[in-house]
Amino acid sequence: MKILVAILSLWGVTVALSGQKLNEAYLQARASILLQQYAAAEQSLLSIPETDRTPVMRFALGESYYFSGKYSEAIRQFESIESGSILPASQLYIAKSYSMTSQPAKAVEYLQKYLGQRDKLSESELELDPALSKIEHSKEWRILWEKEWYNASERKEAEVASLLKRKKYTEALTIIDDATKKSAAAGWWILRAHAYIAMEQDEPALESYHNAIQARSNQPDYYAEAAVVAVRLKKYALALEYIQQVIRLDPYRLGAYLQRASILGLAKQYDDARADINFYFKYLPADDKALYQMGLTETESGNPLSGIEYFSRLLEKDKSNTDYFTARAKAYIKTERYEEANDDLAQALDLNPRLPDVWLQKGIALHQVNDSEGACYCWQKALNLGSKDAAGYIFKYCKK
Repeated sequence: MKILVAILSLWGVTVALSGQKLNEAYLQARASILLQQYAAAEQSLLSIPETDRTPVMRFALGESYYFSGKYSEAIRQFESIESGSILPASQLYIAKSYSMTSQPAKAVEYLQKYLGQRDKLSESELELDPALSKIEHSKEWRILWEKEWYNASERKEAEVASLLKRKKYTEALTIIDDATKKSAAAGWWILRAHAYIAMEQDEPALESYHNAIQARSNQPDYYAEAAVVAVRLKKYALALEYIQQVIRLDPYRLGAYLQRASILGLAKQYDDARADINFYFKYLPADDKALYQMGLTETESGNPLSGIEYFSRLLEKDKSNTDYFTARAKAYIKTERYEEANDDLAQALDLNPRLPDVWLQKGIALHQVNDSEGACYCWQKALNLGSKDAAGYIFKYCKK
């Protein structure tokens, strides 16, 4: 617990400092790009003086131009990025822009530069790219692939990725384990983590993420993925440490603040969770994930009536989501509104009758209105579907 408190106290300082330095226009642009509102993103980015635009800001402007179909403007922005970790992606976007404007020679020129970089998509991924498919019948494309652009290790990684897609996890792990004995490259550890996640084995997956981070500590995606696994293992202090690294590496990554809010809520740090959600709301005020997270935070922090309001807003937009019905039902139970809770849980079960937590909650709601037979039936259904908590209720209330 002392470790968690120490981490959170450091974060208070970090957030305060980063809040002074973050560029509001770029934050708004990142939000607009997430919403695929590229004209709005372009407007925000152009409001930043050109002399103040960092490479990542120029990259975002290039993306906005590209997805708006302004390929010449996109090329100019991406060409202004001459070095750094986003260079390969810039070169790929230039190639795609030239491909979209039917200039295969120029597209291949930049693809050659891209393929000479360390971080690149596999050959099959490039071949499936909709933009690049426009030049796949050109002589330039054919000549490009006469050369082998991937070394033996990269080809093996592509083979493993294909095995994982086909759910051949044992075969994939045999190759991965052999590779990790010879190389400490982060890519192999990430593939190992993905294999174990697919096999629902979180402990070795988390170990793999740790090794990947040790090998390459500047990749925010590694930390974000590791945080998800740490949460499933209820290692909240570690998850918080990981997500803080994401924000340190990319403080403009809005999704990281919402992810951190979720972890903070699980760690019962509700005020900090609200602060992160409200920061996220500032740029994405109607986001369903944020509304849901705020509803959970309010309910768990002792404000279930407020939680009900958030879940009701979500259900006004989408009555096909079982999570929304279940979450509102739990809030209703906390306010002793058991009939309304039962209605919501029945709605959730109509949508999907194989949800153990919903059966568990329905049993709790029925027990509160003295329907012992109905409650025990629901708890038995929950137990049959894998709920560990249901056994305790059955033992306490049904075995007499």
